[in-house]
Formats: sequence, structure tokens, C-alpha cells
Amino acid sequence: MCGINGLLYRQDTPQIKENITRMNGLIEHRGPDSEGVYLTQRIAMGMRRLSIIDLSTGDQPIYNDDKQIVIVFNGEIYNFLDLKAELELQGTVFRTHSDTEVVLRLYEKHGYEMLDKLNGMFAFSIHDKRNDTVFIARDRFGEKPLYYHLDEARIVWASELKSIANFFPEVKKMSKDALSLYFALTYIPAPYCIYQDVFKLLPGHYLIIDTNSLKIKSTKYWDIDTKPVVKQPVSYEDAKKEIRELMFESVQKRMIADVPLGVFLSGGVDSTIVAAIMAKQTDRKIKTFSVGYANKRYDESDRARQIAEHIGSDHHDYILDYKEIFNKIDEIVTNYDEPYADSSCLPTWFVSSKTVKHVKVALTGDGGDEVFGGYNKYTLPHYRKRFQKLVPKFARPLIAGTLGSKLFEKGDSKSLFAKITKVASSLNEELIPGHLNVIALGFKQHELDVLLNKEAVNYKSLLYPLFFNLTPATDELKTLRYIDKQISLEGDMLAKVDRASMLCSLECRAPFLDHRLMEYTYQLPDDYLLNNGNKKRILKDTFEDLLPKGFFNAPKSGFEIPVGQWFREDLKDDLLQTLSDAALLKTGLFNLNYIKKLITEHLSKKANNARQLWTLYCFQKWYNCYMN
Repeated sequence: MCGINGLLYRQDTPQIKENITRMNGLIEHRGPDSEGVYLTQRIAMGMRRLSIIDLSTGDQPIYNDDKQIVIVFNGEIYNFLDLKAELELQGTVFRTHSDTEVVLRLYEKHGYEMLDKLNGMFAFSIHDKRNDTVFIARDRFGEKPLYYHLDEARIVWASELKSIANFFPEVKKMSKDALSLYFALTYIPAPYCIYQDVFKLLPGHYLIIDTNSLKIKSTKYWDIDTKPVVKQPVSYEDAKKEIRELMFESVQKRMIADVPLGVFLSGGVDSTIVAAIMAKQTDRKIKTFSVGYANKRYDESDRARQIAEHIGSDHHDYILDYKEIFNKIDEIVTNYDEPYADSSCLPTWFVSSKTVKHVKVALTGDGGDEVFGGYNKYTLPHYRKRFQKLVPKFARPLIAGTLGSKLFEKGDSKSLFAKITKVASSLNEELIPGHLNVIALGFKQHELDVLLNKEAVNYKSLLYPLFFNLTPATDELKTLRYIDKQISLEGDMLAKVDRASMLCSLECRAPFLDHRLMEYTYQLPDDYLLNNGNKKRILKDTFEDLLPKGFFNAPKSGFEIPVGQWFREDLKDDLLQTLSDAALLKTGLFNLNYIKKLITEHLSKKANNARQLWTLYCFQKWYNCYMN
């Protein structure tokens, strides 16, 4: 696990070594163990290393035998031992024991098609002197980040945006598209970036750069097939067997490390299954880590302890220390380099900061909901159909609007009222527009128009191109899961875990994000995954023998924090200062009267505007750090 940077200039640049070294210094937290740099007169590639595999000979950059090909790499290749064995049978001689050299040797032998062979999370760049190219790739799901910027003089790429924006301040011109996406979603999905001339490489894509002309070409090498399955589906029991085999292999491969590792155990379905499988793969006690809340409404630590006792793990649980969080909010939020307002990044950072004191690698349950259909929002098509069947067409907008905007605004994000509000907001919409309403966790479109003084872009129009290959024949659940894979998984979930954990120099691995597993579940009938409200049906049925009886019947809480309460109490002064007229006027973006109204209503408890205020609060924290 590392961070990478790269520079390609049109002309020879004497200060190129200084430049790449400074860029590396900005991401030292991603790789505190060592640093490496590759240099020519016009090309530089740098990396910071967090040593996980091959501690003694795995430093980068790594060259091929004649030094015509060189790589810097961030991530882990979980099947690298299998790939290495295949290459050795074909005569390849390795100088290190690292997965990075395996990637280099695969490229040497197979070219760009080598990406099809990789099972892992990664972002890397390869300079190939033989054909005057730089080859840059990102993993299938976007677990590892990769930003890039190009202009007339150069191309620059980096694992974190700070290496570009802090070093090349001229790129700091905000994108109107990205602003609208952020305030709607609370994050900015690829390929968009808060700066209009910087881009995120899309997951499952690679770039080829001609080092002479600086021309750049983007190619997609992987995606999920969303076409309906025509052949007779596999039986439910056979599907369970295949899922069990895939999950056991995925966990086993993600346990390969030359350093101590553990697992985040939240008490939810996904992390519990990962921990249970992990315990079966070793004779030693595995280490499990959980975070609890003093407020039992948000707390699943009792369930985590129950599972830890059941699987016999060495368990560590921590009660979330709000004061420690308050002291770190600015550092955590601004480490995302872009505006980012998923409040669960705070407990993710907290558990990472505690876990890294014991291990350098932690497995997680991330991706389980996207792969197996576990979100409550996936049940909404069922309720939408019932609503549209029972309510006359002329009355639907009135009823849905009243439910969504009037009756149920006072509850917090975990209340029944809030859940009904989400359902109501999509009742009168078709499948895809309704789902985009639900995943808009910040401002709704009509709120955006007011907030940004009618300068807002229609956020849905920006998202549609990201799932253009969906067809009307695609099954409903596959449609919703695919949209989440394209938008929420990369832009929110994976960004959250990567930045929060790497800020603590901890590597996180997600067994559910084995591409073979997702490809397989897309070949199954929807009702294998979601049946009469039973979410992740086949996953739970497959692994019920590993867990205490009745475990799956308990409701899920998840990583949530009471930001609405915080804004009325401990963070009230900071909220008022951060969103003061003087601070907001500097941006030149907002309708100040509207924001005052949101604050006044929230503090007086006339409404719960926590989602809007947290989104604004995080934006202004970012703005103060990077734009002032």
C-alpha cells in the first residue's frame, strides 16, 4: 500500500527532481516506511511506501531487466502468487518477492491486456521507453484513487489531489458541475473533481500517454454486464455453494501479508461474515476491532462482542470519544482534498486510528450491500409500485410532496420519519430518477437552486452518462446496484475508507469487492438476493452456519453520528463561525438568507436541517483550507 505521483513535461525541466520530491512529501501518511523516485529530464514518477508484502526487497520504483520499463504502484494484487507461478513456468526470473514486480512482468509479457489478470486494488503508472508511453491504470471498483491534470506544458497524476492542487495552484478553479454534484450527493464521483481541469480516472479504466506529443487516451477495460440473464438460472443451492467458495477464497487471498492484520467488526452482517470466514482460515486468534457509541441507539458494540466471543477472536472495542473527534474534524475532513460530507468518515477514522496501534492491515465488510442487495433503498421499487397502483395519477405529486417535505422533516436520519421521507421523495418517480432522489443525501434539486442562486446544474443530468449501458430490460435490482457501483461506491464508500484509513497509515482490504463475486451475483435472479423484503437473502443463507442462531434477525445501525445534536450543542459555536456571513461571502456562491434560515430553524428545533448544514459545514472547512 502506497501513494504515487507522476510528472510528464513537454520540455526538459531542471527542477523535476525537486518537484516530484515535494509532491511525495504531501502524501507521506500514505507511505511512511520509505520513498522512491524515478527520473528523466522530462518524466518523474514517485511513490511513498507502506510496507505490507516483501518488506526487504519490495522498494520502488522497480525496473525490468534492461531498464526500459519502470513502475510505481499503489495497492495490493491478491492473486500475485498465482500469477508469479505462471510467469516462472514461462521462464520469467524475479528479483523480488513483491506483487509490484509481478505487475511489471505481466505488462512486459502481455501489454495492456495484463489488467484482465489482476485481482486487487491498485493505481499504478508504468513508463515504457520502448514505445514512448506512460501507462496509468486504476482498479475495477476504484478502491485506490487516481487524479490527473493536463495542460499545454505537462501532465501530472497523483493518488491524492493535494499533490496536484498544492503544487500547481493554478488548477484551483472550481467546477460548477462538481459543486452541484457535491451539494446534492455530499461527495463528488469520478470522473468529476472539484477543480474543473482536474479529473479522476474512472474505475476499470486506463490511460495511455504519448510522452512525445502528450496526447492522452482513456480506455475501459472492465465493467459489469447488465444484460438480463437468458439461460436457465443456477439452482439456489448451487449458487450458495459457489458464493461460499468465492467468499472463502477472497478472504484467504486478502489475508496474505508480511505484517499483522485484523478485521473491522461493526456487528453488521457483512463485517461479521468476513470475520467468521477469517477465523476459519487460521489456527491463531484473529484480531477484531469495533467502535461503539455511548448513545445505545447508534451502538452495535454488544453485537460485535457477541460475534467476537462466538468466533474466539482477540477483540478490541472502543467507545467513540466525541472530544477526540471534535479536535480532529478539520484534519479529517480536509484530508479528502475535495468537499466531502459523509459523516461516517469520523468513526471510520476513529477506529482506524485505534486499529493501527495493533495491526497494519484490516479487512472490512465494505461492498457487501452493493454486491448482494443489502440497502433498504433497494426495496423502494416494491413500495413505489404499490403507491402508484393505489393512488390516482393526479393525486400522486400532492401526496408524495406533502409526505416528503411537510409531515416528516423533524426526525433525524435514523428515525421512521426520515425513512418515510426518503420513500415519499421517490414515490412519484420512475425507477432511475427515483433512485437518484434517494441517493441525494445533501440538498434536493429545488433546494440546490435556492442555495446556489439559480446557478446550480441539474445533478441528475451529470450522472446519467455514468450508467448509459443500462437497458429497459435490465432487472430492477441490477439497475439500482449498478448505479450505486458507478456512483456511490467509488465516490463515497471507497473514498471514505481510503482517506480515513490512510490518514492513519492503515491498509484496508474489502473481500466483497472481488470482481468475480460481483460478476457472479449479477448472473443470479433478483429474488435470490432480495425476496419479500429479505435483503441479502442468499448471503445470509450461505453463512448462517458460521454465526449464532438468530443473528441475522437484528436490525442494522451502521456508522452514524448525531451531527444534528452536535450542531445544537458542542459544535454550535464552530457552526456559526464556519457559516458566518463573512466566511460565506468569500466564496461568492451562496444565498446567505437561505443559509441563515436553515441555521435558525435547526437551532430552534423547528426543523432538522442536519444534512444540509453538515454538507455546508464540510464544504466551508474545505474552502477555508484550500481556497483562501
